[in-house]
Amino acid sequence: MRNIRSILFLFTLIFALGAFALQSPAQDEHKQSDQGAGGHGKRGQMSPEAQLKHLTEALSLTDNQQTAVKAILDDTHKQAETVAADKSLSPEDHKAKMSTLHESAHAKIRDILNDDQKKKFDEMQTKHMNENKSK
Repeated sequence: MRNIRSILFLFTLIFALGAFALQSPAQDEHKQSDQGAGGHGKRGQMSPEAQLKHLTEALSLTDNQQTAVKAILDDTHKQAETVAADKSLSPEDHKAKMSTLHESAHAKIRDILNDDQKKKFDEMQTKHMNENKSK
């Protein structure tokens, strides 16, 4: 009887460790954001840090560009939190304000980029818009 319990305990432990090891990085990011850390936030939005990392990799941003883009993303994120917390807004007003915030941020970021980066950034924006329309 004791051997059966030991075997069951060992099997349960191995199963739990296997499940833990197979947990995907995307799930880790979602758990972190739910706890207030980086990664993806509510409704699938990337954190400013994750956005900066993505843009740095995609556009080969210089250190100066990274500093400027980080300031823009942080400011936009704070403004978006304020809009999200404003329960007096209708859904249409909320959507319009968020859209204006994002458009403004994109314009500010675009102003920092060189011509090649602008082209890549515009392509990224077009691809993102097309993906959102298909959802």
